[in-house]
Amino acid sequence: MISFKKYIYLSGLFLLLSFCFSFTFFKPKKFIPPGTVSITENFFADEAEISNAAWREFETATKIKYGKFSKEHIAVLPDTLVWRQKNSSNEPYVQYYYRHPAYRDYPVVGISYEQALAFCKWRTEKVKEFYIIRYKKDLKINYRLPSKEEWEKISLGGVDIMYGYARNSKGCILFNHRYAADSVDAANTPNNPADVTAPILSYQKNRFGIYNLFGNVAEMTAEKGICKGGGWRHLFEECRAGNDIPYTGTTAWLGFRCVCDFQGSSQ
Repeated sequence: MISFKKYIYLSGLFLLLSFCFSFTFFKPKKFIPPGTVSITENFFADEAEISNAAWREFETATKIKYGKFSKEHIAVLPDTLVWRQKNSSNEPYVQYYYRHPAYRDYPVVGISYEQALAFCKWRTEKVKEFYIIRYKKDLKINYRLPSKEEWEKISLGGVDIMYGYARNSKGCILFNHRYAADSVDAANTPNNPADVTAPILSYQKNRFGIYNLFGNVAEMTAEKGICKGGGWRHLFEECRAGNDIPYTGTTAWLGFRCVCDFQGSSQ
């Protein structure tokens, strides 16, 4: 039989451990908008570039709502002819890159600034709709394109350096870019297996847990005509975090990712 003092001690220890356990394991998790990682308390960014699969979901929803031959559906179709260029061997991508299942997890390209904004609006509406139906919560949430300053903050992962995570400790390149001024058709080399673009979860994450902020596809910002990070057709030096890359229309090297503002929810 244990003494009364020992009983009190063990009871107190049990209560303390229970208290710590409940806060450690049952503390409500912070809400993270779907597809994103946390940057600050109320600001989030997509883990990866918007993929062909995500865009096809947007396209399909538009087609179902308005009809296959509607102007609304036609307005969201990517420009697949961006792959058709002089002295290029990328002609098969015109037919296969957007539609073929093999490329479902590759970044969508051939998208205009206006189309990207439409996707952000649709995505916001769909996430809000899901949480109202499933959890009876009205989220104060908004997906959008990042400002130049926001993109730079995200891309550096909290590290004040030129490229953020350009090379590892062994000097290996950690993003998909063009290796020589005359290699305008593809980015691949024996040490870089990417053909043109690479899957959206390729290469190494930065410190925020985000993929491919540099290289793969350049990313639109909220300022129309300016993108950041460079793509598979840009040289290493062009992919600097502080470098503004101009664009005038749809291209095979331009895509985007969303950022998200979240201000809580109402019941």
